[in-house]
Amino acid sequence: MTDPRTMNTQMAARILGTPAEPVPEGGYALRVVRTRGRRSGEPRDTPIGVTRLHDRHYLVSPDRSRDWVRNLITTPECDVLAGAEAEPCTAVPAAGEEAATVVSTYLTAVTVPWALRAFPVAPGAPIGEITAHLGSIAVFRLEDRA
Repeated sequence: MTDPRTMNTQMAARILGTPAEPVPEGGYALRVVRTRGRRSGEPRDTPIGVTRLHDRHYLVSPDRSRDWVRNLITTPECDVLAGAEAEPCTAVPAAGEEAATVVSTYLTAVTVPWALRAFPVAPGAPIGEITAHLGSIAVFRLEDRA
């Protein structure tokens, strides 16, 4: 079995080697988020689904303790990469109804069973139930950084 770091490296290479598909409204598209390591300061690439809702882009994690989440909390500036495209962004933590609605949208769009199992709520969960779990879920709104 391949270790997660190797799988992430392979998936990131695949995303970067393929022309970028647009992120559909109410859906997601695969991207690579490049963060700065919170201890090393070195660039860290993580393959991730970017969700689009109301013409805004978001990153969602079922687990706030993931490295890329902690990196963004420490240094919110990041680059979102796909194919030959690179978008400099600032990751702004989303909260409350905004965050819960994004999580709901993400869970509805994703069809990968292992990704869905990582969340403490199921697709179709009411917003109130999702809100109750926002302490363990991370949601970032991506703002353009010009």
